[in-house]
Amino acid sequence: MTFFIANLEDVKGVGQLPEFRDAMKDLEAAVQKRANDLWNGALPGGLFPTGEQYGMQPLRPPDMANDVADSTPSGTQSFRKNLLATTSSSTWRNLFNYTVRKDQVHGFAGLAVTDDVLRINSLQFVIGQHTFPIINIEEAQRYRRFAIVWKADKGRSLVADPNTAVTLGAYVESAGFQRVVPFGISVYRRPDLVITRT
Repeated sequence: MTFFIANLEDVKGVGQLPEFRDAMKDLEAAVQKRANDLWNGALPGGLFPTGEQYGMQPLRPPDMANDVADSTPSGTQSFRKNLLATTSSSTWRNLFNYTVRKDQVHGFAGLAVTDDVLRINSLQFVIGQHTFPIINIEEAQRYRRFAIVWKADKGRSLVADPNTAVTLGAYVESAGFQRVVPFGISVYRRPDLVITRT
């Protein structure tokens, strides 16, 4: 799995890096293919899919916070995590730890860290039975706000099927709040999954 780190403005701003556009385009194709495979040839259907269609939107905190049951999403309405230290030493903590709901597929193209202070130095995704390599992000200390973008690899993409556990672990160096926002896509079969307030 290859990645690059860049200023957040270069990834989401006016002069958007072509590598980020390519990563999002590749991810969109991957989640659409997975949705087509899982749901018998279903096609994109806008925000309100019907019949053999599915909707697409960015990943939301309620979809990814804590364990998400099929009936009611749990967790907070924020990607801001309190990385309180329970011991005096640094340790691994989960930024995301959830199960993809029955009628959704989630895909990840990268992450944005929008705080001025970086409190973590490494990240690791675990999707289902697949543990991805640990990536060190210490070079990001030179940026005020930054993004991590995964490049398309020939290997396994960061796409999670329905009922699949997803964990993003971070090695925490200092206690405090950290906002880590995923660049990704949620594909859903039922509109109630994205319009119900929790």
